[in-house]
Amino acid sequence: MARVRSVDLGNVFLDTLDGACELVLVRHGEQELRADKSLGDNRDAPLSELGRRQANAVGQRLAALDIAAVHSSPMQRARDTGQAIAAHHDLQVTLHDSIEEVDIWRGLDQDLTMVEANGGEEALVAVLREANRTSRWDAYPHGEDRLAFRERVVTTIEAIAAAHTGERIVVACHGGVINAYLAHVWGSELDNVCTVHHTSITTVRAMDDLRRVVQVNDHEHVKSFQSELNPLNSA
Repeated sequence: MARVRSVDLGNVFLDTLDGACELVLVRHGEQELRADKSLGDNRDAPLSELGRRQANAVGQRLAALDIAAVHSSPMQRARDTGQAIAAHHDLQVTLHDSIEEVDIWRGLDQDLTMVEANGGEEALVAVLREANRTSRWDAYPHGEDRLAFRERVVTTIEAIAAAHTGERIVVACHGGVINAYLAHVWGSELDNVCTVHHTSITTVRAMDDLRRVVQVNDHEHVKSFQSELNPLNSA
């Protein structure tokens, strides 16, 4: 079969991946966040009941595809989402610490709730509003460095792609991780370039030094049972 031509890399009907890697980036299912829990507990919260249903749905959605490997963040919500996908392909999930979600509260007391750690409701709302206005992680004054975060994400995803030339692979990760990689591909100074819903599918093809975004935020598989967001999971 002929090698993928660069002009066809973004073709949604592409019938070969020879010379290219198709990265299927899947955001984790909804996590079980609670306002009365500490930052530390919420940081690695497990999937909620809805999140487990979302993970099962995306696993079924991807079951018919030829998937060579499933890679994942080690955080519970991403790992369990990755396992729900891998189970349909008799695959083990490979974990990468470097694609954990950005830590926006890193410098704060992890034993306090989000409101307590930020000095009250008003102060927290001000931070969240600034982050929404700028779409940049440096709006969180105590968070992980935005450029260091992007570098660790891009380096890891690029290495994964290079190891799977000619194959389609899944990366189960986080909204911030997917946005970091898209921002890199698109050359954006923003950190959050678009919305990616829980278990949504974002597809990027990589060949040599070319990258083509094929689809973003495809969440058709959850629409039959989800019609609104949990306010704590609206981001």
